[in-house]
Amino acid sequence: MTSALLVIHGLAIILILYHHIVYPLLLNWLTRGKPQDQGITIDMPENNLPEITILIPAHNEAQWIAEKVLNLATLDYPQDKLTILILCDGCTDNTVDIAKQYTTYPECQGLNLHIIDFPENRGKVSVINEGMKFVKTELVAMSDVSALISIDALKLSAQKFLDPEVGVVNSHYQLYNAQDGEQSYWLYQSKIKQQESLLASTLGAHGAFYIFRSKLFTELEHDTINDDFILPMRIVEQGYKVKQLKDVHALELEASCNTMDQQRRKRISAGNIQQVMRLKSLLRPKYKQVAFLFASGKALRVAIPFLMIVTYLSNAMLLSKHSIFVYEFILQNLFYLLLLIEIRYGFASHNRYIKMVSYMFRGHLSGLVGALDYLIHRHRKPWKKV
Repeated sequence: MTSALLVIHGLAIILILYHHIVYPLLLNWLTRGKPQDQGITIDMPENNLPEITILIPAHNEAQWIAEKVLNLATLDYPQDKLTILILCDGCTDNTVDIAKQYTTYPECQGLNLHIIDFPENRGKVSVINEGMKFVKTELVAMSDVSALISIDALKLSAQKFLDPEVGVVNSHYQLYNAQDGEQSYWLYQSKIKQQESLLASTLGAHGAFYIFRSKLFTELEHDTINDDFILPMRIVEQGYKVKQLKDVHALELEASCNTMDQQRRKRISAGNIQQVMRLKSLLRPKYKQVAFLFASGKALRVAIPFLMIVTYLSNAMLLSKHSIFVYEFILQNLFYLLLLIEIRYGFASHNRYIKMVSYMFRGHLSGLVGALDYLIHRHRKPWKKV
């Protein structure tokens, strides 16, 4: 019994350390010296640029829809090669009216923009599936209403598709008004995604802005939670790559408080379990580096909250076996106590490293709740704003 406990305890610790420390260091080492995936600087003639459709699902986005329409009007792309579809999913506010009003502004006159008003709130995934039926272009861009896209994002992304192996291009996600620890966390995540892209393929994309080949789209299951992960990775399953361009920016305008962030991360964590189950084929050896990235990153992340519990409980059961386990147990309790005090009172508000660890710990707590919720209920309701 003791031997089994020691193995379980040691394995749990190794996996936790591997995910948080060893894996990022491995990525650093494996991508050292590789050229960065930046925007291609060649000047493509406009008549050679592919046609693009931008799909923008919207549900009660009255706060940001005006900024989004104006942002779309600034994009540097030939207007005759750009179609924009704002897909309003049963909005109960004045999102539709504001969008229509701003399309009449002088700066928006040349936009080939269509507002499709679905009367019933069916959920984001249903809207995406429906919106794809209107697409006639080679490339499709997905974007959130509350995210502003950099002016040259479409041109830089389109040029990346000159590589026939590229199926998806992802943007560099940034926050306009981040809470404590959030900015550091997303900078860390962006670095990981950039390194994944250099090694093989970025895992998933970000709904703020990404673009893909329309012919590679496969209809999403109605209960899909993390659509911006499932959709790109289904394209990876077909043998294509997701590339992260650091010069293509998506700026998130909507700020989040701790409560909003916890709800969002619970949903994402539930989606993490779902996507591992639905994309388990990517763990096969034939996917090589992608399988390594998927196992080390997304698949293991799902297990981290449970591994933390296993580590704590097995440590408690080994206290009588050796003094080292007593010291370890004390350190674990001090660590969790300090993090809980930091979360509650913010005693280290100026230390960005402690803030980032605290933010990640809150994420694991939310992940545990989200994972249990998905495993117990296995159903999702139409999307609601957090």
